[in-house]
Amino acid sequence: MIFIADWDKNRKKTWSGTTYSLYQALSSLSRVTSISSPSFSYLQKLKFYINSLLRGQASNNMNFNYFFLESKNFEIKRTINDFPRSDGQNILQIGDLAKLHESGIYQDLSISFILYCRDKDPEAFKYSGFQDISLKELYARNEVQMKRYSDARFIFTMSMFLRDFLVDNVGIDKKKVVYAGGGINIKNVDSINPIRKNRKRILFVGRDFIRKGGDLVVAAFKILKNKFISDAELYIIGPQKIDKKYLGDGINILGDLDSNKVEYYYNLCDIFCMPSRFEAFGLVFIEALTRGLPCIGRNKFEMSNIIEPDQTGYLVDNDNVTELASKMFNLLNNDKIYSNVKLNKAYYTQKYSWDSVARNILEAFNK
Repeated sequence: MIFIADWDKNRKKTWSGTTYSLYQALSSLSRVTSISSPSFSYLQKLKFYINSLLRGQASNNMNFNYFFLESKNFEIKRTINDFPRSDGQNILQIGDLAKLHESGIYQDLSISFILYCRDKDPEAFKYSGFQDISLKELYARNEVQMKRYSDARFIFTMSMFLRDFLVDNVGIDKKKVVYAGGGINIKNVDSINPIRKNRKRILFVGRDFIRKGGDLVVAAFKILKNKFISDAELYIIGPQKIDKKYLGDGINILGDLDSNKVEYYYNLCDIFCMPSRFEAFGLVFIEALTRGLPCIGRNKFEMSNIIEPDQTGYLVDNDNVTELASKMFNLLNNDKIYSNVKLNKAYYTQKYSWDSVARNILEAFNK
């Protein structure tokens, strides 16, 4: 397999570790050659921007810059054509990097879904990270992506919701769109060492505090502490800076921690709460469930596929913090849900492993 990615200088941190983890998993199952997407100099990017400005599409965001996208497409295709390879060798792109016939494209989001959100769910779109991109640029980028989808052999989706959207709303052949899944880096549930639980600790993990619903979690926690559990504790991991209005008794702001320290708080806390307003996937929910933490998420995107209401946690439909506080209290005291999550830790570890994702991709190609 030829594996094409936009690698960062530190490969292990590319796409928050997703690209490297998938590459490693595929390499353990097949012979994989990695090709890096071409990088362009500052002067070249400036030229792309000026050309776009003259074209009336003045985006300095290279992912939405027509000339940048086409130049990248050209360079990747030239590299592939010059690359010595055997007949029928599979090609996997991490993202729609180029218009390559019969390749596979793995991604967590599509521009068509962003446009759908803009029209049908403007509240979610407002937090998507794409809200400042002009409609003209979104449509132009979607046109490029659709052409690359058309040439691809498979579109591998990280989430079930994206697969369903591309089939049901965009009309792509269901045989072409394959749910591959997303993975976490836990090989053995025996390595998880939970600290004695007291059913009073809530965990939130997310760098983008407002988009992930951190403000709602804090407001609900204050209600929980006032009305139900006076010595409850909230642990917030991710945001490096946080407004003072989100501080308070029992609220622990921990900042951006390394994985070992995050592991400690997964093992310390009792439930995980992140009612994200916009979420492409949400691997943190899998990380929490694998460690025995029931979850509260929002009833949309992949969260509604990961969390099974009344079995592994609860889902909320809106920003009602009073309702969220009640769900926090109920979840902290729901023995049935704790038991279900604990019994299924091994299942989550297996289903949401990068090895499983790699097998799903290879199985589709081999068919």
